[in-house]
Amino acid sequence: MSSSARDRRARGRGWAIAGWGLGLTLCIAVPAVAGDRGARTGAFADLEPGGRGAALGGAFAPLVDDPTAIHWNPSRLATVEARGIVATYSDLFGLHLARHAAFFVAWPHHDPVLEWDRGTLTTGSRESHSAWGVGIQSTQVDLDPESYAEYDLALAHARRGRLGLNWGLAGHLLFVRSDLDGVSASGFALDLALSRTIASRIDGTMRIDGTLVVRSLLSDLSWKNAGREPLTRTAEAGVGIGLGPLRVPATLTLDLDAGALRQAAAGAEWSPVGPALTLRGGLRWRDDGDRAEVRGGGGVGLRWKEIAFDYGLALGPSELGETHHFGLRLGF
Repeated sequence: MSSSARDRRARGRGWAIAGWGLGLTLCIAVPAVAGDRGARTGAFADLEPGGRGAALGGAFAPLVDDPTAIHWNPSRLATVEARGIVATYSDLFGLHLARHAAFFVAWPHHDPVLEWDRGTLTTGSRESHSAWGVGIQSTQVDLDPESYAEYDLALAHARRGRLGLNWGLAGHLLFVRSDLDGVSASGFALDLALSRTIASRIDGTMRIDGTLVVRSLLSDLSWKNAGREPLTRTAEAGVGIGLGPLRVPATLTLDLDAGALRQAAAGAEWSPVGPALTLRGGLRWRDDGDRAEVRGGGGVGLRWKEIAFDYGLALGPSELGETHHFGLRLGF
């Protein structure tokens, strides 16, 4: 091999090593290999698909009412009244090196009911009592000539239970692909979620919802030539308060494996002229293990009939910058 070829290869591996470090900083799951090549950590980090959750500082689980509930809070799928699809895209930290894309589909189940209206017998439907959802997410890091990608294929189901309690399950098939030797994996994860309306008024001027989401309750990731490991288990408890056109969510996220608080987040969204226009903002305190920071977010939502567009700006670690999140929703 010529010296120039060796130099190019060395530069390529240097970029790959830099990319793995960048991936960890981005919370993208570029695994760190232990001395015995038997332990890897950080894979399948929570990257918050869509513009609405990012604009609310990550405090979206108590409010989510669209197909992205497959990711944010599977139990809230039971509150989705109409079938719909959502596509999302994020250029992570605006670096054009890492991107996250997702696609979600949800379809609720309604019981038919006969209604008598002005001498005419018609067929209507009750509010949904259960729902199914399918989602696929991909995270890709491109550092020529090396690349790293994660894929998450999810199937979720939710039901309205007794005493107003909704429950939901989301199963995930996970895949990691990379140009680097040994950096590939496959596995699974299972999320469990519960939610309930705590208080509400008949006229709809006030509503309080509580929720609990346990992510990676069961999980296993098998790395090529490097053993197996579970993903980090987290529990997110939250409450969402609706006061007419104003909605205020707040959440706390606990790392169950470390027994430490990972994140505290709160946000607000206001629809001054109805669902056609929604303004959002949020703050989060997040501890990534090495340090803790307070980060902000904001965004806007636009809706016309069954089409909705959401944009969210999320501030990241101080040395990186902001991430622009986009989401497009279509009901059918």
